[in-house]
Amino acid sequence: GQGNEIRDARVSCIAGPCPFTRIESNLTDANRVLHASALGWSDTTTFLVEADIVHTTVQDMIRQSFPVKFGRGMNFTLPGTAAGPSIEAELNSQDIVFPLGPDLALSWATCTLKVDTDQSKLYSCELKPGYVFQ
Repeated sequence: GQGNEIRDARVSCIAGPCPFTRIESNLTDANRVLHASALGWSDTTTFLVEADIVHTTVQDMIRQSFPVKFGRGMNFTLPGTAAGPSIEAELNSQDIVFPLGPDLALSWATCTLKVDTDQSKLYSCELKPGYVFQ
């Protein structure tokens, strides 16, 4: 359909004289038409054409990522499309949401951000003195 992308297309011989069959294909294009030829078979042969169909959409969604805590630090990763990250924590027996914002400023931790080549985001936060993880 419209807006779909073909990925990882492949053709396989699944029945018949497969050892005597050669498949020539050009399945690397991201087009909506796949081209393949089966050559040299001498009897009825069955082929399977497979591909992953991906349809990307943009939408608002809430993702939950649970941090990994080591000592006084915590780390968590979000996909490159994530926007508006925040940390939910319990402080003095109250659940509080702390938005990170672009400057990553928190009163109780110092945070840094590393963006990987796939645009995923690794957040690392170190607790400030006087705060502990429980």
